[in-house]
Amino acid sequence: MSMTEYPVGRLENIEYVAIFTRYQGKWVYSWHKHRKSYEHPGGHVEPNETPMEAAKRELYEETGITDCNIIPIWDYHYIWENGTGGNCGRVFYAEVNSLGTLPKSEMDHVKLFETVPEKYTYNREDELRDIEKIEKMLKAYI
Repeated sequence: MSMTEYPVGRLENIEYVAIFTRYQGKWVYSWHKHRKSYEHPGGHVEPNETPMEAAKRELYEETGITDCNIIPIWDYHYIWENGTGGNCGRVFYAEVNSLGTLPKSEMDHVKLFETVPEKYTYNREDELRDIEKIEKMLKAYI
């Protein structure tokens, strides 16, 4: 897959959300029961749901977190490897005030990490780059 990033709001038809989540200086990851690895919260935008609504819903469903400040930080467009299609998504950042109770879902538990866990579902190097980019963005606002 190839991915192109855009400023927030540039893309229409946002189908997916990803939420990079931090609590007390550590990154929040959930253990996926079936994939047997950690993931940051995220998922599909449901019909008649805004990307922000989807981000808040997915954050709750996959971590139990509701007490946070959440902001959109960039949009992205993936083109599938075979070139026959793609999808659009929005990346969010959530600064958590307090952890919640994980509801019954595909996630088994939530854990805090200094960096990306070794047993990460997707490409760990991409995740490390995204976290580095987010940390630089946040420093610009402090």
